[in-house]
Amino acid sequence: MCAGASTWAPTNSTSDSKMPAIPCMLGENGAGFSRVSRTKLWEGYLPRTIRDLMPNDLEFQMFVLDELADKLIETGADVLKLTIGVPELPMPAAVLDEMVDKLRSPDFVRRVYPEGLPELREAIAEFYSQRHNANVSVDQVIVNTGTSPIFRNIFQLVSGPQYEIMIPRPYYALYMYCATLAGATVKFYDIDIDSKRVDMDSFRRSFSPERTSLVVINSPGNPIGNIVTPDEMRQIYDIVDGNAYILNDEIYNNVMFYDEFRSALALFPERRDMTIVTNGFSKGYRMYTKRVGFAILPEELQTNLRVIQQHTLLCTDPCYQHGMITALADEESPAHLTSVYRSRAEYTTERLQGTGCEPIAAEGGFYALLRCEAWNADHGFASSKELARDILQRVHVAVVPGTDFGVPHDLRLAFCNDRYNDGIDRLREYFTSSNPDGRLMSAAVAEA
Repeated sequence: MCAGASTWAPTNSTSDSKMPAIPCMLGENGAGFSRVSRTKLWEGYLPRTIRDLMPNDLEFQMFVLDELADKLIETGADVLKLTIGVPELPMPAAVLDEMVDKLRSPDFVRRVYPEGLPELREAIAEFYSQRHNANVSVDQVIVNTGTSPIFRNIFQLVSGPQYEIMIPRPYYALYMYCATLAGATVKFYDIDIDSKRVDMDSFRRSFSPERTSLVVINSPGNPIGNIVTPDEMRQIYDIVDGNAYILNDEIYNNVMFYDEFRSALALFPERRDMTIVTNGFSKGYRMYTKRVGFAILPEELQTNLRVIQQHTLLCTDPCYQHGMITALADEESPAHLTSVYRSRAEYTTERLQGTGCEPIAAEGGFYALLRCEAWNADHGFASSKELARDILQRVHVAVVPGTDFGVPHDLRLAFCNDRYNDGIDRLREYFTSSNPDGRLMSAAVAEA
């Protein structure tokens, strides 16, 4: 049954491993709540850290800059948006055909499975077992409308106000937000931006066997495109030593520029009781807003996450889900996208080196990071927010401030624009042929 307010105890666990039990929200068979959860959930509890923050503190600057770019486009400006990680390449035709075919079936569109269509879950389990050499059963797979809501549910399930969640820095903003919503304390372990290697000393300093309930690994990473190597993963697993869950965000697994992807489930089969994997179809498979993601979970989390989705999700669109079965059989589309984005990543490094905002050579994923702290200091910009707005105004390129990712002086660029290289050329012009002072800003850009 669930842990009480001050103890850890197994939840639906049949394992004799040393994994600590989750401070779970649901009781045995979903029938009850722990002392902490019962009070706070039913009183509409939100952690004080969320209640007291102003929207400006949490607002995703990626969307702010994207909307500012749209305003300039409405005035007739030729704006290139390198903001959101939405592939510009078309959805594979076979996938679209499957979706449309199922939309025409009145019986199929009424299929409701809170944990996902059985046939998609089976296809995902088979895909990981065969493609990634990981022994995955259908019971381990739970589907949702993308990975974002899965993070929210898992963070809530395995953590709480007495516990800590470790995330990489630089980080994807959602990790920080979901941990805060769960009431957990956020602890960072650093990724050395220049070498793209995990700082194991910072990991050891941040990890607590008593307080850490979840560690997040993102590889390939957002925003710097780093790959966490098998050796680094093994060191992380050895440090954690069964005292916390490790969530491996593998959303960019099929966008590896130079190396072959290896899932944590295949690398550490003996640690499957502490391994969570999340993945989805919107990136390498180019599903855009057809949101379908999934988690592969240890046994003791499966029932509780399924119950949460019964009450909060009800179902993911079955037509989209059926299209994902077709997507899993498509190796050509992700390979083509990877080739295109690798070329854009290399163009970024080639053109922007030596400009003052130094590019970090991505090893995979959808993004490049520009290191701009020295540039900001030399040109009077207080942060990357100001720099991003000045770039948008002067050369009509929309980029994302690093404030979203824990690197407040840097910029993130998304490869997802068929005129991406033109955008890089404009950025080179901005950094090499002008002398911005941080003050030029139109009303459309300044008002937000």
